[in-house]
Amino acid sequence: MEQLERTRTNAATDSKGQAFGLSGNLFLYPIGGMVFALTISTLCFGAFNISLAISIIIGIPFMIIPVAYVVLFKHNKPKGFDKDFIDNISSSGFSIARSNQPSNPRFGIAAHD
Repeated sequence: MEQLERTRTNAATDSKGQAFGLSGNLFLYPIGGMVFALTISTLCFGAFNISLAISIIIGIPFMIIPVAYVVLFKHNKPKGFDKDFIDNISSSGFSIARSNQPSNPRFGIAAHD
């Protein structure tokens, strides 16, 4: 009897899969954005009698923003990257380096003094 060949595989819980080159369910954001952009463009053109070119221009941001969000903050990034990025921009943040620590609100002095 021949020797069996062993191959390492991932369990189903380790891999989220891929669709359209995006891991997990990330493809839903761009598809949802495209559907919403098409809906907005159709409403502008059909219901509000706006020209076709302007209707398409109005709908484009609703398609680009979800795609940019997925590519910049979700695809091939660690879990919670988007929330951490927004926290770092919107607050003074936290750093292990003492020189970068924000001042202590209790004492009114910098933590590195």
